[in-house]
Parts: sequence; structure tokens; C-alpha cells
Amino acid sequence: MRIYMARHGETDWNVERRIQGSTDIPLNENGIRQAYSLSNYLERQLCAEDHSLSSVFTSPLKRAKETAEIVGGELHLPVRVISGLEEMNFGVCEGKSWLEAKKEYPKELEVWEENKQFRRIPGGESYQDVLNRFFSAYSLIKKELEEEKSDANKEKDILIITHGAVIMLLLSLKEGHSFQDSFIRVRVENARAYFFEEDEIEAIRAKCQA
Repeated sequence: MRIYMARHGETDWNVERRIQGSTDIPLNENGIRQAYSLSNYLERQLCAEDHSLSSVFTSPLKRAKETAEIVGGELHLPVRVISGLEEMNFGVCEGKSWLEAKKEYPKELEVWEENKQFRRIPGGESYQDVLNRFFSAYSLIKKELEEEKSDANKEKDILIITHGAVIMLLLSLKEGHSFQDSFIRVRVENARAYFFEEDEIEAIRAKCQA
């Protein structure tokens, strides 16, 4: 099984470069268009590789759920909301640009940036918190798929609609980047699909739990 993962489409806060995190912001018009483009891309890619999807799983946040509903509707796939796939909570920095946040909370961000894996912005999460809940959600997804397993869908892939920080952390672990500079080195675009094989996800899980 291949796991396709995609960030939600664009929002107004993306355009304004404001930190969204756990704040529930909907797609803008361009984000809706991007979701349809993602559907078209996945349809072409799956056809070219003779693969097919069985389900779409999504974060509960509006921007992800709206993206998933568009993709699921276009590809005629069920969409399931899974808690744990949400964006990282950036606490007191949400709603601000990074420049504004650094002006208002210079010491707090300095402490966080020294060890992003385990330290938290006040009111927020660490990278490890995000990874822990992602893998809890992933385990639930696998359990649901196993319970539904049949000859008809056992070889089908899945799509997870989630958020930038979640995918960034997984790609950083996959590619061996340090968490300290992963925000700069790993760019996750809106409504772009990234794929992982099942064994890659398990290897990433082992790395983040080591």
C-alpha cells in the first residue's frame, strides 16, 4: 500500500503569511481550485502507475476537510475525518506573521528554536507532540483498513489530507534533515501530493521514537 499525503489548498492566511496552526481557517477561491487540480493530478498519476485509491482520510480542520471533500467527490471516494491529523498548534503565535511573533515573543521563540523537537511555544505543541498524534492517527487508519480488508481493496492506496508541518516533519525524517533547519530545507506546497510506502512510514515512526 502506498500512502499519498497532501497539504490542504490555499487559505487567505497563507496568502497573508499568517501562522494558522490550530486556527480553523477555510479555503479561499484559489484553494478550492487547487483542490480540483490535486484531484486531476492524482487521477492521472494513479492511472499511469496502475494504482487506485480506496479512501481519503482528513484532518478535521476546515481547510483540510474542504480539500478532502473536493478530491473525494471528484474521485468518487469515501472521506473520513481522523483526529490527530491536524496542523501543529503554534500557541500564542497563531494569527501573526513570523516577524510579528519574533518581535512579541523573542525569548520564547529562541528557547523553542533551540530544541523544536521537544520544546513548545507557549500554548502550543512540540514537533514530537505532532509526530506522536500523527502516528496514533495512522495506527487508527491502518486498523480501520484492516477491518475492511477484502480482495477488492487489499492492494489499493490511500490519501491523507493534512497540513504543512505534519508533512514537513515526515519528509525531514525520511530524508535525514535536522529538525533545526527543516523548516527552511523542506518546503511543503499547498495541494501537492507526496507519497510514502508503508515500510517508509514505519521506518520514520521508528526514527522518531528512538
